[in-house]
Amino acid sequence: MRICYINITPNIPARDSSYLKGLRGCGVEIIDIRDNTPGLKKFLGLYRRHKALAGNYDILWVGYSAHILVPFARLISSRPVIFNSLLSFYEGKIVSRKQGAWYSPMGMYCWLVDFLAFNSATLNLIENQITIDYISKKFLVPRKKLLLTWTGVNEDDFFYNPSIQKLPHFTVLFRGGLLPDCGIEYFVEAAKILSNTDIEFRLLGNGLLAPKVEDALKTFDNKNFEWIKERLDIDELRRKMQETHIQVGWLSDELRSMLSIEHKTFESLALKLPFLHGRTPGIMELLKENETGFYCNLVDARDLANKIVELKNNPELLNRVAENGYRLFDQKLRSEYLAKVVLDHLKERQLI
Repeated sequence: MRICYINITPNIPARDSSYLKGLRGCGVEIIDIRDNTPGLKKFLGLYRRHKALAGNYDILWVGYSAHILVPFARLISSRPVIFNSLLSFYEGKIVSRKQGAWYSPMGMYCWLVDFLAFNSATLNLIENQITIDYISKKFLVPRKKLLLTWTGVNEDDFFYNPSIQKLPHFTVLFRGGLLPDCGIEYFVEAAKILSNTDIEFRLLGNGLLAPKVEDALKTFDNKNFEWIKERLDIDELRRKMQETHIQVGWLSDELRSMLSIEHKTFESLALKLPFLHGRTPGIMELLKENETGFYCNLVDARDLANKIVELKNNPELLNRVAENGYRLFDQKLRSEYLAKVVLDHLKERQLI
């Protein structure tokens, strides 16, 4: 079996790499066609390289974030088109980054991009049921075109290393882009609440809310707070993550936060690092409270601080949940398992 993978990114996104690795592990040959040339030239480049294949493949796979490519893929190919969308373009531009109101030209453009992408694909891979419900309703997509599939990680980059020792002081991690969805202000506020304890906080990331973080850190003696803004190489990043005791996920009540499962969720599971998240319906489809993950109240720094102290004082529970989370990853979230879910669905629908 051959799959033609197309995208407009210079590198393969992390949310695609796990699937491609798993597909190769299942014996699938991947033909990689990418072109990130500025403007419309990229479409000509993709068209020419695709035409050279003369239809000698079984599935056309459109990579993560390439919503604008899906209608194009439908036009140039008679094969089934799979889109690894996970979520909507509208969510990223309008809901998360606030680049326009829903009725603005940008809002209408983003809605149209999603409508065409989701409806042009034979099958869209979506990260949880609540997002399937949202996409089906908002962009008028038949449910048969939407398949629930988890994300996973690039297992060559994120894996548990038993030789990495935990830091001497209990350290709470927050990693990722500082966007409005993440609720970073509550993480900083929790650090302020616990500034007179021996609990330390580590922030790995930068982004739109960096000035807000800088202002918040000026309001207390932040000697318990470490902030690394620069991008780390993968080995250093993995070590900086695994040596902490728990990672915190999104804490806001923004729509995207309610729907999404951040990629770092799967990174945490792969690193055997306990994950603490705001209580949102999207992630609660994946992680069971006090079994494979932990939860706190949304937009509530005091509850977050209390939960951190509770878990610090209960290492047995913390370790048990870390082991359970790693077992969940090992049994249901590895690359080949994820790829097999997609392949089995395609066979069931007689698409391959």
